[in-house]
Amino acid sequence: MTIANDSAHSSAPRGRGARLRWLVPLAFLGLVGWLLVRTFDALDLPEMQRTLLDVPTMPALGVALLALLAVACTGLVDVVIARWLGIGVPAPAMLRLAFIANAFANVLNLSGAVGSGVRLLGLSTRKVPLPAGAALIGLQVLSLPLGLSLLIVITLASGSLPPTPGTTTRWLALAVLVAAALYLPAFFVLTARRRLMRWLPHGMELPPMRLKLALAGLSLLDWVLSAAVLYGCLFIAGAHVKPGLLLGSFAAAQTLGLLSLIPGGFGVFDGLMLLALTSGGYDNAQVLAGLFLFRIVYYLVPLLAGLYVGSGLLVGGLRVPALARAATRLRTHPLFGVLGLPASLLADLGMRALAVLTFGAGLMLLASAAIPAVHEHIEVVRTTLPLAAVESSYWLSVLTGVLLLGLGRGIDGRLRVAYRLAQPLLLLGALLAVTKGLHYGEAALLLSIALLLRLHKHEFTQRAMSLTSATTFSWLAGLAVVVLAFFAIGVAAVLGDGSFDLWYFGFGEHSSRIGRGLFAAALGVAAYLTWQALAVRRPPLRLPDHVELERARAVYLAHGGGEFAHLTFMGDKHLFWSDDGHATVAYGAVRDRLVALGSPCGPTHAIKRAILDFRQFADAQDRVPVFYEVLEPDLSLYHDLGFDLFKLGELATLRLEDFTLAGKRWEDLRQAVNRSAREQLAFELHQPPFDTVLMSEIERVSDAWLADRGMHEKRFSLGRFDPDYLAWSPLALVRRAGVVVAFANVLPPYGPGGTASVDLMRHVDDAPRGTMDFLFARVMQWAREQGYERFSLGMAPLSAVGDNPYARINERLAALAFQYGGRFYNYQGLRRYKEKFAPDWTGAYLAYPRGLWVPGLLIDIAALVAGSYRRFLVSRR
Repeated sequence: MTIANDSAHSSAPRGRGARLRWLVPLAFLGLVGWLLVRTFDALDLPEMQRTLLDVPTMPALGVALLALLAVACTGLVDVVIARWLGIGVPAPAMLRLAFIANAFANVLNLSGAVGSGVRLLGLSTRKVPLPAGAALIGLQVLSLPLGLSLLIVITLASGSLPPTPGTTTRWLALAVLVAAALYLPAFFVLTARRRLMRWLPHGMELPPMRLKLALAGLSLLDWVLSAAVLYGCLFIAGAHVKPGLLLGSFAAAQTLGLLSLIPGGFGVFDGLMLLALTSGGYDNAQVLAGLFLFRIVYYLVPLLAGLYVGSGLLVGGLRVPALARAATRLRTHPLFGVLGLPASLLADLGMRALAVLTFGAGLMLLASAAIPAVHEHIEVVRTTLPLAAVESSYWLSVLTGVLLLGLGRGIDGRLRVAYRLAQPLLLLGALLAVTKGLHYGEAALLLSIALLLRLHKHEFTQRAMSLTSATTFSWLAGLAVVVLAFFAIGVAAVLGDGSFDLWYFGFGEHSSRIGRGLFAAALGVAAYLTWQALAVRRPPLRLPDHVELERARAVYLAHGGGEFAHLTFMGDKHLFWSDDGHATVAYGAVRDRLVALGSPCGPTHAIKRAILDFRQFADAQDRVPVFYEVLEPDLSLYHDLGFDLFKLGELATLRLEDFTLAGKRWEDLRQAVNRSAREQLAFELHQPPFDTVLMSEIERVSDAWLADRGMHEKRFSLGRFDPDYLAWSPLALVRRAGVVVAFANVLPPYGPGGTASVDLMRHVDDAPRGTMDFLFARVMQWAREQGYERFSLGMAPLSAVGDNPYARINERLAALAFQYGGRFYNYQGLRRYKEKFAPDWTGAYLAYPRGLWVPGLLIDIAALVAGSYRRFLVSRR
């Protein structure tokens, strides 16, 4: 019965959907709450507790098994559709996938596409073609309401309308039922229209009548089995409801639950069933107990089973890229344009469910401590357990519950230390549940969650997480809300007890016990926050020493270092080594971003592995891996590993064998060389090591150049004046009458086919016009004489970015900056200058995980290059 999360949400319009998904559920909950307040003076919760305590164990287990069977039978719809579509997935595998999808879709809600998303994930792992998979999911979504519609038709025909507390509500219920009954004929009519079924695979016939009748029958079976589970829950709770009355009430409540857009109709379905059955003369405590059992056996138990059965499907981080690509393609499908498939969420759905269950375990322990026990149960505990065990277990269970609330965030983040702490706490909580009050059901649930965590032990690979992210704050907000609610209940109990004594101990002394529990809760919050601050911090990133830089240089010389290898020797970037030690990545850190400069360097066969290792290294610290200025030849590697790409501009390189001062192509450089003789300019090239006199001379030039422009030294992707950095490569100088007026450091090529270039190019303000062109020409001549093959002229930022109407929106916005942003940066002038040399242009890209906001990434990288956010902001003024 998964339609509660799929079809209802899939019909929501995307334009106003965001508001409707909040307003509609709140409106339904408000309406049901108002009806309940009007109808009931109070709900007898103590009597509900007594009813639940009297539920026999074996019949309850039988109902739970029936619930598992009911959820499993929903998969028959998938099997029938798959057979019609010719999908070659075996029936047992299809039933398993459908069970997992239905178990999750009953409980969770992620943009209304949980069931569809889980099916997509499973079908994609079995190499099912996208058109066939999309058709299966679409027809399954459309088929499930058929049974409910047919059930309503039967209800209306038999006159088994649900009892209502008033005439108005009765007419309202009748109108809703009639409208829902129309879905059945609408399905048969509309699925016979080729125009409306264009999302079927090309060449596929329309669904035949026999298939549609089979789907209607299976869907009816699904809803009848669900109603049978509810009947069983009510029966063992003491409410022996007549089948006709139950079916009518069930059909109406489920219909309104679907329309409420709340997963599982939680609150709406329960409130309407309570209204209908109590109006029919049934005891509200027994009905409440039956509905509570229904939520446990039909929703929670299948969810736990789905987590167990789907452990390999739903907790696999390595499947994220494949799923994201499939979801991207699926969004363009005609049927699924209305479904917002959250690929990144679905890929980690199992772990998020475990996190919610861990949080729920803590919530359950606190709720158990906050609710006073009924007298009959107190007497059973009195005769079974010693008072010291009850009191100490109660206090420890509150402390354990608060810690589990907090650890939900760590489980969600796959933190290894969170798993290692949560596992013993769950086992301890199960023991305490028994020793504080013989709560065997509570203990069984805690043990089940501990078992599920144990099954996923190897998925907890993270070593740290962000303490300032929105996700962390949302989990902390949940912790705060629950603990504050516990405090409110505790304070109310203390203030309501005129004979309150904090240190009075007794089996039935709830106010004194919860008063002491408040101290345990406060201690738990303090302990968790201390643990979070100390245990989950990211490890400090170490800058390389000279030995490690020499190791990197050896890799560059042997295998090439790309365009940016030499910038490693600035010493401001960290070095990451692949697991096999063959490849290295130079990267910087800003906020939670790890920004690699260029692609990894190493043997060709090791590059892809190094990219993946670096991504896993970042993920383990809850950081974002970004590759800055990766070049076109490597793009397929990043695409295959799930990265999105944003074009940053183009890199200009030329073949040195084509370089000559003759011809129009080199006219500017030739004129500069000719003018140098008249200006008494002399070119020198010095090899390291450099003496202190020379370093003092070029430092004077560098300081003057920075002062004239009011600039600070950059870092990361731009060189800076640093004697240690300059000592790694030759220096090119221009002297005038013996005085240095300009200099540049020459970047040597690394490995076979490497590219030479220059980095720092600085001059004094009164240097003769054309001095830098003269230096540039002489460096290129020298590089050609050394036998180097190529020379880099550097980047032309935003060049050829978003220059066609089909480019992505971010790149089209960048194109506007290129065209109209000359006031801030001479984008077009730089492109035109380099274009005169007729270079070869190679696209440079930003590779980043899907879903990130590119402008934010670019701002982070700009701050990294500037040296800090303060310097970046000051430089923008």
